[in-house]
Amino acid sequence: MIGITVTVDADHLDNIDAVGAALRQRGMRVDQIHGTIGIISGAVGDEDRTVLESVPGVQSVETENTIRIPPPDANPQ
Repeated sequence: MIGITVTVDADHLDNIDAVGAALRQRGMRVDQIHGTIGIISGAVGDEDRTVLESVPGVQSVETENTIRIPPPDANPQ
């Protein structure tokens, strides 16, 4: 599973919980719904990510980035 952030469009902010329910039905594990800012965060399998973009109310689906910093004693390249 990959971590994702879904942005809900302005026309669906009042129904963000319904958008979250539709995302769950299409395979997303919804961790948090941030109604004030119109963001739903969670995770989904790689194969289901593109399906989420067709859910009514979804403006965008972005993959979370992970940054790894080497330990202080590592030899930088």
